[in-house]
Amino acid sequence: MKKTWFLGALLFALSAAAHAQKKGVFVSDAVVAVAQPMQVDYKGLVRKASAKDAKALQELFEFTRLLDGAALNDHLQTCLELIPVATDEVYAKALESRSPGLKSYLLKNMAAAQERAQKEPLKKPIGEWAPYTWEALNGREVNIVKPEAMKSSGSSPTGIDAVQNQMAPQPGALTPTTTPDALKGNPPAPPAGRGN
Repeated sequence: MKKTWFLGALLFALSAAAHAQKKGVFVSDAVVAVAQPMQVDYKGLVRKASAKDAKALQELFEFTRLLDGAALNDHLQTCLELIPVATDEVYAKALESRSPGLKSYLLKNMAAAQERAQKEPLKKPIGEWAPYTWEALNGREVNIVKPEAMKSSGSSPTGIDAVQNQMAPQPGALTPTTTPDALKGNPPAPPAGRGN
């Protein structure tokens, strides 16, 4: 009877841990063990990064340099899982200020982390579900469009359409009355009906 109860409790604990893992961010015991002698509170950094703390994200990115082997692979999986939790915008801005070499290294190794990911959405191309992070990983400037700006205009024009919309006269606005001759540098014609 005791063995059955113990086995049931063990199975319940394992299923609860697996369920919690699917909802939270993966944290490897191997990475925590590497971090402890270096006096790095790895779990604390992950917790802060999950709460959209950009400084904690930057510390996690820099911690990548200190890892190798299985611990590095586990850490990269944690970094991948943090993208949707910390939000694409916060993650990208934290990553944008890191060195080009570190961003390139993360980009190169993120594909392996995606293959190991347990969450199916994370297996899709990063550019599809985290476009700002994709820009930062590729060393490009991150230009985040504010949702309020899109709401006020009713749409989100880009490129030439955005420029044209900015230049179009607004209803009720005064429009210039410059004649084509004035644009060419010719003096305007005298008003009609006046003689010398």
